[in-house]
Amino acid sequence: MARVYAAVVLTAVSRFPNGQRSGYWLPEAAYPWFAMAEAGWQVVVISTQEGEPEPGGVDRSDPVQRRFLADDGVRKRLTQTHRVEFYSPEDFGLVVYAGGGGALLDLATDTALAEFTGEVVTTGGIIAACGHGVAGLLNVRERENRQLLVGRALTAPTPVEEQLQALHTVVPFSLAAELTRGGARHRFGEPFKPYVVRDGPLLTGQNPASAPELARQIVTAITELSPADGTATRLTRR
Repeated sequence: MARVYAAVVLTAVSRFPNGQRSGYWLPEAAYPWFAMAEAGWQVVVISTQEGEPEPGGVDRSDPVQRRFLADDGVRKRLTQTHRVEFYSPEDFGLVVYAGGGGALLDLATDTALAEFTGEVVTTGGIIAACGHGVAGLLNVRERENRQLLVGRALTAPTPVEEQLQALHTVVPFSLAAELTRGGARHRFGEPFKPYVVRDGPLLTGQNPASAPELARQIVTAITELSPADGTATRLTRR
């Protein structure tokens, strides 16, 4: 069965318990979105709640982010956001988790989302995450019930980055510490500088600045896993 869909997963947490604003980090959604759409994939939005998620981390000086906010097709998809149970994993070849500190409150604990993502990667799909979106992969399991992140090289925000953004006082745990404790090989570059790691079907970006390069590497991964003509609709289950 052909897999023509790609999912962008967004946190539904608009504010932390102390009232500080959260939302999904817009560049971490925008860059992969357009990269996948331009490669021929039908992109949908998945979150932990129905309805349009609230963006955060918006930089209107960035033309890609402005395009994302102004695009009627993107807005339609955002207003049609569903929980993961609405979809069938066999239709998806790509799942991309955008960040925002709120991901540690909802994406990290959604068991249905973890199961869905595990089925996609087990059947040959690509999984990507940027920033705190990596938290959504903590409980994902692949073949033979193995945890996806154990032994894999990846990147995610560092404690220094969290402290400089005053996130360490509002998030429920340190993502870097949790990844290391769970057996992942956490690599990182300079704070707030682009840094991307690929390990097999798993691609991760350290922070919002990494979103453009992560999007480029997603396209490369699509090409490698697709047939010679490069069409997304020909990427089939293994």
